[in-house]
Amino acid sequence: MTPALINTPVLETERLTLRAFARQDVKRAMRFLVSERSQYMGGPYTSHDAWNHCASLIGHWAIHGHGIFSICLKGSDDAIGDVGPYFPEGWVEKEIGWDLWDPEFEGKRYATEAALAAREYAFGTLGWTTAVSYIDPKNANSIGVAKRLGCTLDDTAGIPQLPDWEGTLVYRHPSPKGMTE
Repeated sequence: MTPALINTPVLETERLTLRAFARQDVKRAMRFLVSERSQYMGGPYTSHDAWNHCASLIGHWAIHGHGIFSICLKGSDDAIGDVGPYFPEGWVEKEIGWDLWDPEFEGKRYATEAALAAREYAFGTLGWTTAVSYIDPKNANSIGVAKRLGCTLDDTAGIPQLPDWEGTLVYRHPSPKGMTE
């Protein structure tokens, strides 16, 4: 028997399908997490820490009823990255996060497209009224995504008290239409 999360949403955009992070994504995600590409999110991880991170993404769905989506190109179930609403223990605010696992998928605006859909889900379905994205100041690609999403730097927001997070930038997402803070 293979346990699976049931009733997790699937979001679709023009070019992408977003589904719950799942067992089938672990191997590819771990390759990303143990590589230098994960340097802006606390990596490179050890294999053990990468596996635990993947397990936490699956567990986030079970604990919170929402979590990180795997990004798949339409017509494929092979994940190319992840995106979504994230609020693990230790986070100061609810986050919309994103990663593309291979450089071949960068520069095509997949992260922006996926993050827009994830943000709409967080604000609409989950009822979030605010969200941030925590970004390493050296991660120019991720800063570019945040700016394309209409996010602005928020120097007043707190950051998680985690090792090596000092200096992390906090980008505030624009409030959902019709809501005031």
